Amino acid sequence: MFLTFLSCDSNNQIELDGNWIITEMTYDSESVYPKTLNQTIRIIYAGYENSESITFKVSDSTITLPGFESEHLKTEFTFEKGKLKINSNHSNSELELTNKIFNGTYDWTFSNIEKTLKLKSDKTYINMISQEKIISDAVDKVFDGL
Repeated sequence: MFLTFLSCDSNNQIELDGNWIITEMTYDSESVYPKTLNQTIRIIYAGYENSESITFKVSDSTITLPGFESEHLKTEFTFEKGKLKINSNHSNSELELTNKIFNGTYDWTFSNIEKTLKLKSDKTYINMISQEKIISDAVDKVFDGL
């Protein structure tokens, strides 16, 4: 499923569904990085070891967020007035920091060439790359050597 955003580039279309690997993240201008506890099976990509991801599922407007010394957090997202809104009101004290960092309304930028997605709210900045792009680049490297 494609989710189309209006932007300066009329061909700017992003397939939001899937995993987005976090490459950089700040909160209140300080570098932060999630650490999810009790993760299930993880696939490790060269250059992205110990990486965390955000998973979007457009069909039901859910987003799975990595935890900050907690479990993953599955919640909903919406688009309002061209902005992405993440609103999680989970009362579990273990998820308090995760809620605090991720809750908000985000401006976004997407690079169709690099397959990167950048989200910026009042306090949080997240730079991500599509997992599909990482896999595609890895496969291309294998075949470049043949």
